[in-house]
Amino acid sequence: MSEVSIDKVMADISSFRQRLAMLREELGRANRSMADKMSQLGETLTQRVRDLRDQVTTAPQNLLALESRFMSGDMPEQEYKATREEYRNQLTKNLRSIDEVRSLLLIMSQLDARPSGPSPQSPGMMSRPSSVD
Repeated sequence: MSEVSIDKVMADISSFRQRLAMLREELGRANRSMADKMSQLGETLTQRVRDLRDQVTTAPQNLLALESRFMSGDMPEQEYKATREEYRNQLTKNLRSIDEVRSLLLIMSQLDARPSGPSPQSPGMMSRPSSVD
């Protein structure tokens, strides 16, 4: 191989190494960004679950109070039916939200289980193509 060819190959190798280093840095930034976003999503989900828990646990008490007010005559039937329908709609919405949270938690657990990327090879471990003469 001529001196010029060897210099060109060495320059190409150096260029590829620099590009590889840049890609690894970019991948590291992307992984950190994704981890930050997942953390934010986890915090948002945790807060949403707390809110849902509060709403679901107070629903029976609210329904009982509603029934009690209606049975004692403190509430007209039309208002009772409208309020009961609002509670029913809210419970239905909460059940849908619980399903959405469950789906998001499943997705997050699958993302957590994925490897964060290919393990970087050290330059000494890279295989060399064999020349065929």
